[in-house]
Amino acid sequence: MENNWTINQTKELFSLVNEATLCGKGLKSAFEKMAERSGRSINSVRNYYYSQLKMFELVPTLAADLGVTVVKSSREQFELFREDEIDELMRKILIGKANGVSVRGTIASMASSPKEALRLQNKYRSMVAHHKNKVTTIMNNLSAQGIQHFNPYTKQINDGTHKSGLTKLNEYISRLDENEVGNFLNLLGKLM
Repeated sequence: MENNWTINQTKELFSLVNEATLCGKGLKSAFEKMAERSGRSINSVRNYYYSQLKMFELVPTLAADLGVTVVKSSREQFELFREDEIDELMRKILIGKANGVSVRGTIASMASSPKEALRLQNKYRSMVAHHKNKVTTIMNNLSAQGIQHFNPYTKQINDGTHKSGLTKLNEYISRLDENEVGNFLNLLGKLM
């Protein structure tokens, strides 16, 4: 399903949230109903709701102009990560993993509460799953600085040295058995 939301779907979502609030139910029940109706995941619905809520808080007249009723939430303000916080989180975890410390162990040393630890862990998982370019840039910076780190995509430890393409090719060929080397050289011959 497309990720685009219509104005009517936005109104419906906020209407479901209003109903849930009036009935004393949690917002999750509204998100579940909207997810079922729209074919989206509950996480997608929740994320969209909070992004729209933030926009309506920044531009209060917009909700009224669209005919959307916003319920005042007792939930704590959603705290976004700054770019430098993301970089620091990723660096510490990737370096920690290379030194034998688990993701949770690294996060435990960074967090001041279980709630913050969960927030940091969720951000790490999200970055690895959905922001490979950013994570790769961070790993490249660590390599350029000569810092050993874990690569969550290959599940290997990078020793922190920046290797040339020729060195990488040599290492690759050295891991092949005789038959694989022959196949590789045949392929290389066809390319030339």
